[in-house]
Amino acid sequence: MRTEGSCSSSCLALASYYIQEGTNLTYINNLFNQQSSEIQKYNPNLKNIDVILTHTRINVPFTCECLNGLFLGHTFSYTANHGDTYSSIANLIYSNLTTEDWVTRVNSYRPTDIPDSAKINVTVNCSCGDKHVSKDFGLFLTYPIRKGQNLKSIAAENGGVPAAVLQRYNPSSDFSAGHGLVFVPARG
Repeated sequence: MRTEGSCSSSCLALASYYIQEGTNLTYINNLFNQQSSEIQKYNPNLKNIDVILTHTRINVPFTCECLNGLFLGHTFSYTANHGDTYSSIANLIYSNLTTEDWVTRVNSYRPTDIPDSAKINVTVNCSCGDKHVSKDFGLFLTYPIRKGQNLKSIAAENGGVPAAVLQRYNPSSDFSAGHGLVFVPARG
């Protein structure tokens, strides 16, 4: 999980949430403590909130804030269900927006022995941008890379953001790794 080193500001951010089988908007609303109407603002192609295509992504707005004066992120509260592990929470439930290691760091339960109904902190990294790269973007998408994606495909999928700009915002990212997070500039 990347950290900013130190921070002081906050901003609106978006999470690129990958839709798995059986996921609906009510489920996503609960995960991110967000209203359907807010989610729809950032997903103009989402015409019917009751029908979300699996294996697609939706953008979920959230507040990106300075956590402990160290890095930009947001901590969501998740209520554990029977059989949940930190791995399943990070990789499946929160769709790789965080990592098992990060969830382990901010919680006190053993990773595979989480009590039913326990409140689990789920911290998602985010970005408020870098004015040294570009002043054209004020909204950033926390975007989990999936297998088969690369710099050009991610740029094309996100409104044709110039690949060079995307690379400059994420200089140490391996866009072809099939995993990891990148911050994609967007216009809000």
